[in-house]
Amino acid sequence: MANQGLFSAAKSMKSVKLKFRIPYFTEWGQSLLVCGSEPTLGSWNVKKGLLLSPVHQDDQLIWTATISVPCQFSCGYRYYVVDDAKNVLRWEMGNERRLSIPHLLPEGHTLELHDLWQTGADALLFRSAFKDVIFCKNSTFNIDKPEAILHDELVQQDSILVRFKICCPNVQEGTSVYVIGSSTKLGNWKVQDGLKLHYTGEYIWEAYCVIPRGDFPIRYPFLYMFLELSVNSSKSQSQYIFLSDGMLREMPWRGCGVAVPMFSVRSEDDIGVGEFLDLKLLVDWAVESGFHLVQLLPINDTSVHRMWWDSYPYSSLSVFALHPLYLRLQALSKNLPEDVKSEIRNAKERLDGKVDSPIF
Repeated sequence: MANQGLFSAAKSMKSVKLKFRIPYFTEWGQSLLVCGSEPTLGSWNVKKGLLLSPVHQDDQLIWTATISVPCQFSCGYRYYVVDDAKNVLRWEMGNERRLSIPHLLPEGHTLELHDLWQTGADALLFRSAFKDVIFCKNSTFNIDKPEAILHDELVQQDSILVRFKICCPNVQEGTSVYVIGSSTKLGNWKVQDGLKLHYTGEYIWEAYCVIPRGDFPIRYPFLYMFLELSVNSSKSQSQYIFLSDGMLREMPWRGCGVAVPMFSVRSEDDIGVGEFLDLKLLVDWAVESGFHLVQLLPINDTSVHRMWWDSYPYSSLSVFALHPLYLRLQALSKNLPEDVKSEIRNAKERLDGKVDSPIF
């Protein structure tokens, strides 16, 4: 027997429409699919994800799909390229996309997500080396959530709510991010009158803007081209468009560094080869020299056969174990026996500057 209460509850649940939109050129037999954390999007099971349909628009191939979701719906999602059997051929790089539908979005209205495919280059700058070290100055920006727009404002002004969003990792402290464009709300191409974006954390800058329908289509710059944003001419309801314009590549990061094998990081205290404690000296030298990066050959344990060819750094015993060769024996304990200390001193004299490294 069916549970009538369950069905009546589902029927009365308030919902909105969610439209996915992304430009992407595929090959014959390929399709685009969106999969996410909620059952509506497959619960990260790509086979149950939402297939998108293609349509040619000017010189682009646009993939779209629309579904109904509960009001205040939130999820993580990602785009995939699949074959006819929904086997994954490739997927987006970068961080998982996050979506939270604003609570002010009225029931029955449509929220359009205008996304761009995330590449491997977009993912690189979110690695811990950049995020926690090189770009750690971004943490000094105050997180400033953009102001919400009331639905009544859109109705009264016959306007469209557009959220601009872009990732800018290398923004210098004391500077700001603006978007300019063909609309008066975007400054009519004047930077001083443009729309200022707010820093919301994780390199992301956002701003909401109420743009009159009469201003559409609007144009605004992105990289070395112009993007054009059009809307449906129907005035039966206000529309909500969330733009995600990927990474701002107009501000490239350039850095210099040094690449060196661990056994070459020599100091006066080591025994024939560089040791982990010598890295402190290397980092100090790199900072004084104006370097940003220090890259090492693999430092994992390679003691597999206990023969000379174990010195090959790319044949590791474990990806979790560091090589004991680079330990500083004198630092392991303050109470080493005198015979051990004597053996260390003799080995240091014998090996200092006389280590042969095989050539592969």
